[in-house]
Amino acid sequence: MDSIDLMIFDCDGTLTDSEILNNEALLEVLHEDGFTHYTLDHAFHHWVGTTVTNIMLAIQNESGRMPSSDTVQKFVSRVAQKQTTDLKMVQGADDLISAASKKYKVCVASNGERSNVVESLNLTGLKKYFADAHVFTKVQVENPKPAPDLFLFAASQMGAEPSRCVVIEDSPAGVRAGVAAGMTTYGFTGASHDPKKQERVLKTAGANAVFPSLIHIQQHLGL
Repeated sequence: MDSIDLMIFDCDGTLTDSEILNNEALLEVLHEDGFTHYTLDHAFHHWVGTTVTNIMLAIQNESGRMPSSDTVQKFVSRVAQKQTTDLKMVQGADDLISAASKKYKVCVASNGERSNVVESLNLTGLKKYFADAHVFTKVQVENPKPAPDLFLFAASQMGAEPSRCVVIEDSPAGVRAGVAAGMTTYGFTGASHDPKKQERVLKTAGANAVFPSLIHIQQHLGL
C-alpha cells in the first residue's frame, strides 16, 4: 500500500501477549485492597485499552471508594514481576514489524505505564525495532485513548500525516482513538480471550477491518 508512511502499533495485546498479565496484576492488587468482587471477565469486558487512572475513577464511581493511593505503584511493580517470568510475544509480531520497518516508519503508542511498556518490548526482543523516542505513552499527552491525542502526537513526532498512518489495535478504546485521529485503523483479535466477541466490539468501534492474526495483517498490506 503506497499510501502508508507510518505504522503505529499498540503494545499490550497487540505486540506482547500481556493483557491477561496486566489484568491479573491489577485484580490481585485490588483484591488486596478489599475490592474482591472484580473478576477477570469484568476486567476484559470493561478495562482493556483504558488507563489505570481511569479504571480507578470507574471503581470509585461504582463502589463509592477510591482504591488506595499506592495502587498504581503496586500495579506497576506486580506487572513487572509477572512479565519477567510469563510474558510472551504475540505470534507474528516480529515478522510483521520487521517487514513493515523496511517500507514504513514504525512506532509504538500505548496507554500503558511507560516502564511496563518499554520492559515488555525489551523482554520480548521487539525493542530492537523502536528507538526510545519512538515509543509513545499516555504521559506525553493530555488525554489518553480513546481520545486521538496520543496517535496524533506520535504521527507529528514521526513526521507523518494522520491520513497516511495505519494503526494496529486490539481494544475498542484504541480503535476509537485511531478513527478519531483520521487514521486507517485495523483491529486485532489474536490475543483476545474471546476473539469473536472482540471482533464485533472492534467493528462497532469503527475499525476499517478486523484480523484474527498479525500474519493476516501482513498479507493484507502485501508485506
